[in-house]
Amino acid sequence: MKLIDMHVHTNASDGVLSPKDAIQRAIENGLSGIAITDHDTVTGALSVDHLKIPDDFTVIKGIEFSTMQNNKEIHILGYNLDVYNANLQNLLKNIQNFRSNRVHKILGKLKRFNIVLDFEEVQGEEPPESIGRPHVAKALIRRGFVRDISEAFDRYLAKGRLAYVERYKLETKETIELIKNLGGFSVLAHPGLLSDKDIFSVLEKGIEGIEVYHPKHSQFATDKLYELAKDRQLIITGGSDFHDFSTIKDNDIGSYSVVIDPFLNAPFFTSF
Repeated sequence: MKLIDMHVHTNASDGVLSPKDAIQRAIENGLSGIAITDHDTVTGALSVDHLKIPDDFTVIKGIEFSTMQNNKEIHILGYNLDVYNANLQNLLKNIQNFRSNRVHKILGKLKRFNIVLDFEEVQGEEPPESIGRPHVAKALIRRGFVRDISEAFDRYLAKGRLAYVERYKLETKETIELIKNLGGFSVLAHPGLLSDKDIFSVLEKGIEGIEVYHPKHSQFATDKLYELAKDRQLIITGGSDFHDFSTIKDNDIGSYSVVIDPFLNAPFFTSF
């Protein structure tokens, strides 16, 4: 059975592996494909054009948008959209500028509590295209201010905490429409972490798929989401949401995946 991990992050955002290394890891783990879905950037996906990939391995160019709906953070995955589109590139450039400025403001707030971090320190030796709170969290860990990412967010970076700064206000509905207008299809990311009210609100906005299989979903949530997707005739996806080897226990590329054949034969895929 050929499998694909539909949710993989690279070092273009907050993952630890380059696109090349992520693909190699997937091949080593016996997968037949991955979707590169970095946060608010397609730089990692675009870099695939310059890689030599086995003919029997599929790479889907995707993205994970951070959106807002009723003051709630909702993540929308976009697949097979035109990642070369000029309007998309301009939007992502604006988001990256906002992300960078946001990190500077977060560092300014941390400084008030005698936590001094340089922006270059947060970026690391290989500056990501899409910088954000996870990079600040990792810098806090390296300097010994917190033990892990959970503590970093609970104490400083989560909404309402000491160093929180509002995020870019990309609306959920406009994001779903953007993906559709760019020839792609949209999927609600890790809906098992949302309330039923939020899930149904997103469904009403025209989302085309649900990420049923995810490492943070309980079996109960997975079963419920599967039935919902089948009932609404929505696209069913799943993936590891891989960032690194420590974010989620026992998680690796391919630890959560779906059968690839329905995607290869689906009318909503025009190219890979």
